[in-house]
Amino acid sequence: MDAFSAKSPQRSYETLLSRLRAFMDELQLKPGDKLPPERSLASTFGVSRNSVRTAIRTLAEQGVLESRHGDGTYVCSSETDFLEKALLSAVDSECAIFDEVMEFRRIMEPAIARLAARRRTLEQLNELKIIVCDQQRRLLMEKGDGDLDARFHQCLARCTGNSLLATTMQRLNTVYQPGRTADLRSEEWRQFSISSHLRIIDAVERQDEEACEQELRHHLGTVSERHPLVTARDRS
Repeated sequence: MDAFSAKSPQRSYETLLSRLRAFMDELQLKPGDKLPPERSLASTFGVSRNSVRTAIRTLAEQGVLESRHGDGTYVCSSETDFLEKALLSAVDSECAIFDEVMEFRRIMEPAIARLAARRRTLEQLNELKIIVCDQQRRLLMEKGDGDLDARFHQCLARCTGNSLLATTMQRLNTVYQPGRTADLRSEEWRQFSISSHLRIIDAVERQDEEACEQELRHHLGTVSERHPLVTARDRS
């Protein structure tokens, strides 16, 4: 049973909108007021810091907010629904990119898994194990492991012996980087990542192509359904 076998219902846009409006009503923001830090806003609304950062940047370009280096972000407009519109737009954009990335991953990575199981070297197998051991250490230290998650999938692509697949995975990891930020990888999510990676490694070590593909598909299926970027909107 994986870490996400019993999850609460996914949040919808309506929930996010309700939180935003309650937040605005409570703060009664007016020109000259300072916004809470990005991390606090992301935690309050249950979205990524990247979405918050994008919304703030958009509003700053419009002159609604002013970002003061080393001091924070201040309100410049008396408009009351500015943050609501910008944040919903940023979340929608981030989720759209996530959907495209996951669609591409579901097409490409199962084939990578089969080739990796067939062609991996002992050195590459050991590298996969080291990466997951490092993930476990990061979990114990309560540190982010998004970079290690990317390294795992990059190493799996290198196991195929196909340089084009490895280069494509490198590019994909760059595009997907916002989806692996620390604020999106809770302890539960990191535990899922480790256990899933270990099952993939087991299949790679046995050179069981079918099992490796199945484990990779299960991994991607869970990411597609349970990732925080998905649960920030209505998927019904």
